[in-house]
Amino acid sequence: MKLRILIVGLVCSAGCGRYMPPIAPESLAPKAVQGLVVTPSAQGVLFAWTAADQDRRGKELKSADGFVVERKEIARRGDETDPQVQFKELAFLKDTHVEKREELRKDARAQGKIGRTVKAPAELLSFSYLDTTPRLGTTYIYQIVPKNQGGVEGQVGEVVRVVFQGQQSAVLVRPSKEIEDLATAAQLAAGPQ
Repeated sequence: MKLRILIVGLVCSAGCGRYMPPIAPESLAPKAVQGLVVTPSAQGVLFAWTAADQDRRGKELKSADGFVVERKEIARRGDETDPQVQFKELAFLKDTHVEKREELRKDARAQGKIGRTVKAPAELLSFSYLDTTPRLGTTYIYQIVPKNQGGVEGQVGEVVRVVFQGQQSAVLVRPSKEIEDLATAAQLAAGPQ
C-alpha cells in the first residue's frame, strides 16, 4: 500500500509543469520611439522618428499598432504638470513593420532559410508627422505614444516643449521622466485633496 502511494505521488509530481509568472500587458507594449527630431517651420512643427523593434522588457516586439501624436496647450505656469490639462490626440500613424517582418520570416522559412534573422525593411521603421495647427506665440507640449495591437500604450521617452514662432520657434526636448517627477512633486506639495 505504501509503495502504491509513493508511486502515485511521484507520477503526479512529475506531471506538474513549471509556469512562468504572467506578463503584464504593459511589458509587451513597444519601447519609446528613437531618434526623435523636431523641426519647426512656417508651416508648423515636423516630427520624425524611428520605431523601436523591442518591447518594454527589451525583447523583440511581437505586436505594434501605431503611434499617437498628442499635444497639450500650456496657457500658464504649472500646466505642464497639471493633471487637469490633458493631452489631445492630433494624429494616429499606423505601424506595419512587425506584420511585414513576420511575412518576410514566413517566406524565408518556406524557402528553407532561417526566418528569425529576417528584419523589417528600414523604411517601415521611419515615421514623420507635421502639425500644421499650432498658433503663433502659443506654447505646447507634444508626445508620441507607441501602441500595440491590444491598444496598450508603450513608453513615452521624451516630451517636446515648443513655443511656436514659425521657423524661429523655441524647441526643448526633455525626458518624459522629468515631467513625471515634476508632476509627482506638485501633487505632493498640494497635499491631500
